Order: sequence, then structure tokens, then C-alpha cells
Amino acid sequence: MRRDACSTGLAALLVMMSCAVLMTAHGCTGTKPTTAQTIERYSQKLRDAVAREIPQEQRKAQMLSIVDRVEALHLRFGQETVDFVQSYRKLNADYDAARPALDHLFSDYEAKRIRARNEALDLHFQLAALATTSEWDAIGKAEEKLYEEVNAARPREESAN
Repeated sequence: MRRDACSTGLAALLVMMSCAVLMTAHGCTGTKPTTAQTIERYSQKLRDAVAREIPQEQRKAQMLSIVDRVEALHLRFGQETVDFVQSYRKLNADYDAARPALDHLFSDYEAKRIRARNEALDLHFQLAALATTSEWDAIGKAEEKLYEEVNAARPREESAN
């Protein structure tokens, strides 16, 4: 009798563990958003902050135009980064690739990265200049969240190629 109770208890434990594994696996199978989807989502949150915080239509329109440019910048640089990684992998797989080809690839990407950084800074200061201190609190937080989420999303997508 003791052996039957032990077997029943073990069977119940195995069933519970199987259910836990299935429930955990099901929760983990959802697909994460792509970098582009993340950019679009958090750009929209930035637009929402601008629309909510800026009462004057002219300033609001100017700022929303800048947000559109910020979104386009992120999308463009994200694609440039994906292209760079693909080109690097292709060159790296080519045993006969010459060092100048790799040097050119890296210097070209570095120039694109610097241009994107400078453009991002310029757009940031344009947004800030159009907002009052009290308006900037929510807008600045939304802008910061956009950059955080895009940076967090980018490496995952690049490593999937």
C-alpha cells in the first residue's frame, strides 16, 4: 500500500511538472516584435506625448514632423546595421577576402553611425527647443523610452540573420 501511494504521488508530481513545462513553454512561444515594430510602437508613444502635452497646433505640428524624422532615422539606421552585419558575415565567410574590403566595410558603417548619431542629436535639440520645461518632462521621457527600447530590440534581430 505504501508503494502504491508513493507511485501515485510520483505520478501526480510528474503530471504537475508536465503541465508547468507546457504552460511555461506556451508563454515563451510568442514572437517578439521586430526592431521596426518597436520603432513604430515607441515613435507612436512619443507622438502621443507630443499631442497630449503641446496645446498650440503650430508647435504640435512642428514637433510631430520632427518625431516622423526621428522614426525615419531609426528605421534607416536599423536597416543600415542589418546590411552591415550581413555584409560582414559574407566577407567573413570568404576565405580570400582582403583586409581592405573589411576596412572599407567598417569605415563606411562607422561614417553612417556618426551621421545617424549627429542627426539624432540635432532632432533631439529641435524637439527640446520647441517645448517648455513642463511640456518636456513627458515628451523627454517618451523620447528616452524610444531610444532604450530600440537599442534593446536591435541586437536580437541582428543575431537572427
